[in-house]
Formats: sequence, structure tokens, C-alpha cells
Amino acid sequence: MLPKEKAFMQETILSIQNLRKTYGAKTALKDVSIHIKKGTIYGLIGQNGAGKTTLIRILNQIIEADSGQILLNNQIISPEDIKSLGYLPEERGLYKNMSIEEQALYFGQLKGMTKTAAKEQLNYWLERFDIVNWKKKKIQDLSKGMAQKVQFIITVLHQPELLILDEPFSGFDPINAQLIADEIKNLAKHGTSIIFSSHRMESVADMCDALSLIHHGEIVLEGSITDIQKKYAKEIYEIHLMDADKNLVTAFLEKEAYSTKIIEDSAELKLEVTKANTTDDLLKEVLCIGKLTLYKQYVPSLQEIFIKTIENA
Repeated sequence: MLPKEKAFMQETILSIQNLRKTYGAKTALKDVSIHIKKGTIYGLIGQNGAGKTTLIRILNQIIEADSGQILLNNQIISPEDIKSLGYLPEERGLYKNMSIEEQALYFGQLKGMTKTAAKEQLNYWLERFDIVNWKKKKIQDLSKGMAQKVQFIITVLHQPELLILDEPFSGFDPINAQLIADEIKNLAKHGTSIIFSSHRMESVADMCDALSLIHHGEIVLEGSITDIQKKYAKEIYEIHLMDADKNLVTAFLEKEAYSTKIIEDSAELKLEVTKANTTDDLLKEVLCIGKLTLYKQYVPSLQEIFIKTIENA
């Protein structure tokens, strides 16, 4: 079962400080610093070869950094802390000849669980996914999507404090992807801190509270999703008006303070307005023209921001 839901004080659970890693002449990470709050879902994005995998491997203590440090709950991370982490790799790794139950007990005990606790957690998740009758089935007898579900269950079985998910929706159809997404959000709601790595920007935008974009081993963009989108929002507004006064529309189109074009002129007038003079009150002016039905600032998608940031970098 999940821990009880509670309010968090947004304390930092993971602090990555000036992490650096080189492979010969290639620098994979250049003084990377990231701070993740407890109970949040934190996006880790970037192109292939940007340094994400290196960072994840260092967090999992598969490899060591050349310099810098990692603090988990304000303490330097140690080998013992591996039991507090859960890692779902992009390349899944289950033993095909073992049953679901055998694998859960094996991996659970590797993470320090008793056999009884591992069984209880397994039963909880099998019931939650409505696959209790699959407990004795071997991985080789499962579909790809079902095997992915089992991999997710085994990753969260020991109730990790910090969960690292690398392309967690890979192999899922839309319905099961949504099911896993809901479970990830529920884990965060109950206090699990999550690093979410994906190339699907729509998933990052939907799932994450904040993110870091890594490019050539450096952080080139970071912050909350909301703040990042506000920063990149353009001074372009879509405006819809009913019963617009034609004379006032003509006068508005001629104003030098704005760059205005008509998108559609039918029963509802649709305008695209670019503000050129930020001191003017655009909303106040359009309210005088007709009945306002839509006033929306253009906010770029995370995909657009990702591409633009990479191009500028």
C-alpha cells in the first residue's frame, strides 16, 4: 500500500552539486547542479547524448563522478541509500524464465524487504492493476505491455523515497500509459520524489512540476513548467468578439500600438494581435469594440521551447 497522503514542506530531497564527469577527452557532465523537492515530479530532458544517462548512472552509483557531490536528505549519498532508490531503465531487464512472483520476491529482497513485505506489496499492486491471476505467469508468456507493467511494479515494490523513471511509457498503449501516469502522480501525491526522463515533451508537460534541460552536459534551461512557459510566452493574443462595431474594428486595425490581423470575419470576429506598446491596456480597448468571447495569450508548447533553447544553445 501507499504511505498516507500528507502535506509536504517542499524540503529538498536531492541536491546535485557541481557534478562533473569525463570520458577521456569527452566531457559528459559540466558542473551540473539540480535541486529536487520532496513529493515533486522533476523532468530531466535533453537530446540523445546530452548527459542524462550519465547523470542517472551516477545517481544509481553505477559509475562515479569525477567531482561534485550528491546529497540525499541533506546527507552525502552512500551505497546504503540504493535501497531508498527505485530505477526503471529505458532498456527493461526482467528474467524471462521467472514468474512475476519470483521476480518480485527476488528484487524486493535485494532492496532490503522481507519476503512477507514483498508479497504484501506485490499483492497490493497486482490488485491495483487487476492482474492478480497473473502472479504465477512467466515473463516470456506476457505481452510487451504486460511485462512493462510488471517492471513498473517491481520498481516501486520497496516504496522508494526517490524514483527514477526513464521513458516510463515505452511499450504502453494509450490506455495503459494513462494508467501508469495516474499511478506515478499518485505516488508523488503520497510523498515519493520522482525524476522523470522522457523525449515526449507532451508527457513531461503533463507530468512534471519542474524540469532541467541538459545540452552537451550542461543545464541550459531549468525551473517550474509554469515559469518556463511564462518566460517564453509571446506578446501575441487571440481575441474573439461577437457583435463587433465595424467602425471601431477599423479604427483598432489602424492603431500603430498593435500589429493586428483578422483571422476570421463572420458571426464571430477573430483577431490575432501582437502588442507593440506594452503600456496600452489591450483588454480595455477590445472590450469597447464588441462582446468578448475569448482573450488568450499565446503560450508556446514545451516542444517549441525545447527546440528553441537547443537552437540558441
